[in-house]
Amino acid sequence: MEDRLRRQAEEKNELLHELNTLKGLEKRVICLLDGDGMIFTQELMSQGQEGGLAAARKLTERVRQFISTSEGFEQYQLWVYLFYNKRGLLETFGRVGLTTVRAKFDDFMMGFNQAAERFIMVDVGGSKEAADAKLKVHLEDNIRLPHTYKIFFGGCHDNGYVHNLRSVVTSSLGHKLVLMPGYSDVAIDIRALQLPELRIPELFMTTKLVAPSYNVIATGPLLGLAPTTPKLTAPQPVCPPTTPPGINSFSGEGQGAMARRGSLPSYKSVLQTPLTMSTRFNCPSMEPSEGSSESSEASEIPLRLPRLTPPSPPKQRRINNQVALSKHVPPPCTLFYLAQCRHGPSCKYSHEYILEAEHYQELGENAKKTPCKVTNEGGDCPFGDECVYGHSCPNGTTCYFLKLGKCKFVAAGMHRQPNN
Repeated sequence: MEDRLRRQAEEKNELLHELNTLKGLEKRVICLLDGDGMIFTQELMSQGQEGGLAAARKLTERVRQFISTSEGFEQYQLWVYLFYNKRGLLETFGRVGLTTVRAKFDDFMMGFNQAAERFIMVDVGGSKEAADAKLKVHLEDNIRLPHTYKIFFGGCHDNGYVHNLRSVVTSSLGHKLVLMPGYSDVAIDIRALQLPELRIPELFMTTKLVAPSYNVIATGPLLGLAPTTPKLTAPQPVCPPTTPPGINSFSGEGQGAMARRGSLPSYKSVLQTPLTMSTRFNCPSMEPSEGSSESSEASEIPLRLPRLTPPSPPKQRRINNQVALSKHVPPPCTLFYLAQCRHGPSCKYSHEYILEAEHYQELGENAKKTPCKVTNEGGDCPFGDECVYGHSCPNGTTCYFLKLGKCKFVAAGMHRQPNN
């Protein structure tokens, strides 16, 4: 009789153990990561596929340690969603000189995705707020499910998520949330929620990737170079391309015209009014010879010598991602960030914003909506596709203003059907 009771007790304990195990396996722990602010370390990404596998293992290990230490619970399924803008990231890597990372990024992504069936790293493209929209939907969909045990939220750099996070807290579901900051600085409104945090500095970069300013490049060593690198005493002049056929040598006429202006131009005219080459550079090879005839077209060629890197403003202002760039007060100066602004500190548009890759893309797209003066007058722009301004109407043959005869793109061929 006693043996039978003992066996029944053992069977009962085994069934309870199996039941608890099954309950644990039904629980989900989800990591939602915004790839704009959760950038893996240079060391990991430089390893390509092996680095992606290592990153997945490190993330799994640190999540397990956090849950085991704080909750004493280890049986769960780990889901990881990371949404990012591949084009924007690669452009940023190029600006800051991370050429190895840029070359190995596809292999790294492959390794991360192959590490586990539920690890998903997805390129959402360059559409504004594309990653944000997906993270918000996944947060809303998963936080209320009974089998969601914890959500580790990796979007702490962006105050745009605060309304969604506050809604979760208000709904008495805040105990399911754990913040996972990538950068050292957490957005002020998100920090005010006082949610628990898991930081993994050996996995994610702790500071934003910001390229050095033009002046720093010209007068000092680049980031990452040895301190013994000799400094340049002055910015190096960059001579423009050879003058295209039909355009004479450059003159200083435009400079005098600029000086006679009584007030600063409007934001639109800043985009439309080009600088002359001679006002920006003093290259001996560009000096006009005596008796040379200067054409008005030559003095009006738009300056488009791309920056080696985006500028770093002396003062820093943050972009409100809920507002279009052109609606900021004052708006960021297009020429300062994409080419060179002649007004310097006196410019009525701001040089102080810290822009991310998507902001540069937005500035560039807006500038392309203004026709290049040389091309619009039937000339050949010497800068080709590198020109800040548009060489064709963005709306192509479907342009509404073309039908009204009011489109500002007036040259022949500027309304060709865009290439797909």
